[in-house]
Amino acid sequence: MADAHHLPDAEALGGGLNPLHVLARRWPFLVVGLVIGAVVGVLLYVTAVPQYQSRAQVLVIKKGSDLTKEGDGRMVEDHVATQVTLIKSEKIRMAAARNARAVDGAGLPGDDRGVADMIGAGLTVARDKDSATASVGSGVLNLTLRGDDAEVCRRLLGAVILAHKGELFAIYEQSAKDRSETLDRLLDVVKKQRTTAGDNRISHLSELRKITTEEVANVRLRVSAQRDQVRALNADISNLTAQLEFVAKSGQSPEERHLTLAQLTARPPGTPASAADQFGLAGLRALEFQRRELTGTRSLGKDHPQVLALDVRIAAFKEQMSRPTPEVTPALDELGAYTKWIEQKKTTANGLLKVVEGRLKDDERTLKDAGGLQDQADAMATQMQHADAEILRLETEKLARQAAQGGGGYSSEQITPPATGAKVAPVLARSLMTGVALGALLGVGLMLLAETRDKSFRSPAEIRQRLGLPVVGHIPRIQTAPATVASAPAQFDPSLVAALRPQSPEAESYRGLRTQLYFSTQGRGHQVIQVTSPTPDGGKSTLAANLALSVAQSGKRTVLVDCDLRKPRVHKLFGVATKTGLTEVIAGLRPLSDGLLASGTAGLDLLPCGPRPLNPAELLGSPQFQQVLAELKERYDFVIIDSPPLLAVADPAIVAPQVDGVLLVFRMTKTSRPTAERAREVLAGVGANALGVIVNAASYATKGYGSNYEYRYNYGNYDYSDHSHNVTDEDEK
Repeated sequence: MADAHHLPDAEALGGGLNPLHVLARRWPFLVVGLVIGAVVGVLLYVTAVPQYQSRAQVLVIKKGSDLTKEGDGRMVEDHVATQVTLIKSEKIRMAAARNARAVDGAGLPGDDRGVADMIGAGLTVARDKDSATASVGSGVLNLTLRGDDAEVCRRLLGAVILAHKGELFAIYEQSAKDRSETLDRLLDVVKKQRTTAGDNRISHLSELRKITTEEVANVRLRVSAQRDQVRALNADISNLTAQLEFVAKSGQSPEERHLTLAQLTARPPGTPASAADQFGLAGLRALEFQRRELTGTRSLGKDHPQVLALDVRIAAFKEQMSRPTPEVTPALDELGAYTKWIEQKKTTANGLLKVVEGRLKDDERTLKDAGGLQDQADAMATQMQHADAEILRLETEKLARQAAQGGGGYSSEQITPPATGAKVAPVLARSLMTGVALGALLGVGLMLLAETRDKSFRSPAEIRQRLGLPVVGHIPRIQTAPATVASAPAQFDPSLVAALRPQSPEAESYRGLRTQLYFSTQGRGHQVIQVTSPTPDGGKSTLAANLALSVAQSGKRTVLVDCDLRKPRVHKLFGVATKTGLTEVIAGLRPLSDGLLASGTAGLDLLPCGPRPLNPAELLGSPQFQQVLAELKERYDFVIIDSPPLLAVADPAIVAPQVDGVLLVFRMTKTSRPTAERAREVLAGVGANALGVIVNAASYATKGYGSNYEYRYNYGNYDYSDHSHNVTDEDEK
């Protein structure tokens, strides 16, 4: 049993159209479309104007060489890349029109424009794909011209070939001449640019030689080395100055002066105080090793800025080591002697710094004046190289143009002359195929239109999928027939087949529904079952009455309650009086026993509506109604309730939560699906326990007595139509 609060997604379960199912249901539309298409195809063939086509082949040869890369990487000559467009151009068509009218104007329009338009409408040009060399480099063109006169097609195609051959020479000769003149102008411009660049370079070099005869690159290297030397001397002077400031801040006592001297003359760990000269020699060797690394491993020249900077430091080291270290004896002031030595060393460094700074200033001035001229001269040299390359390219192209001049660049030869046009249209098979294709599209469109407009269920599986409820029964359309039971009450409505014709197929279907009901309730007794429908045309009252009769016939104590307080029908079906009933019992005007009536069938009692109230919804939602249901449930095994349609009034939605199960019945119509889905949503919204769906008024094919019914679920054979002869079902419910 499906959960009453769970509605399956209709799009997920039933969305999309199965082409095979649609074809099986709607195939007559496709047949009609194909028949119409075949007729249209025959009409197209009969009414079409005959068309003729003349063919010819032309070989186009290029005297030059234009290379194009194919997909496999090979370079092949493509000399007809523009010929297709050229032959179909306005110029060729107008020239062909003039030639054709001048030779023979029979069958042609009276002006050149009309003939050109005729050629443009029927002319096609394509590369030959049947030749052994059919590739991008093939120069064979296939020309075809279609028209409604075979001889005119031949003459016009010949005129096109002659016009193309005549215009081809003139077009490419003029192009070659124009290009040659353009090359001459470009050569003059580039040569003038080169001459100007050469003159400017000579002028810049002359100004440069007035400033210096030395190479500017050497000046740049020397300036870099001098800057490094200035930085090294400034660092030494800063160090010596710091030592002098340290001495000036030290104390004057012998012990403090001795400590200051020890700090200034401290050596690296492991070096004896007497090995000062050895320590300086190690530093010198380190600098010399670094210089050998630069000139050897890194292959730097002796004029490189880094090498020059090392040379300056090595020279300063050697000069420092060549000076004697003052001998300090215990009898003299050792700190004072060492201080004088530092002052002498600082004086020497300052003097050397002034000399180097002077040289640096002169070289920087020279570099400032000469550097710009050198850069301009180099730029002019680069410009001259570019000009030389461009001159070479232009002269090469000019020579190639001159070599090809005089031949037009292209040659057009006729391989296959135009033949008298052969008939190509109309073709009966092609016309029929076109008509059938259009008819198939029409048929498919009609099929889809009918399918999308059809809002009915197409199979029990679709009902289960869209509503989430099982199909518990198919009730066939009830046909008018005499009663087969002599003891049946005469006042019974003919639609109560369960009592009047118990051996009929219709009665058997109700007994099958009874079995499904027992199964759905799992054998539990004292069940309250509500029968309702989405709309008033579902046949719910007849179904509820026959179901109650079938349950009673199985030995169950059953009562049929008419809860349709707006349009009650139970009393009409059984032919009983309605002086009292459910409404008076709910209102407390009469006890339940007074409202119950005998149906005329053993085991089945009736509780008709009684007087129609003004407030049916309030009565059905009152606690008194719940008490009535509880009392009925105690007295009977099954309580069958006939309630109004779900989508018509609110009454059935009020009753549904108070019963043990709800049976939803509807007829199969073209709009039954959306109404059934909305009814299912109403039941789920009020928390009702929906037992299942019953398809009412279904057609069947009888194959013998019993349950051998062939219920055909596809749309074409479901036959749940509302127009049937001798139908006694209720019309309004």
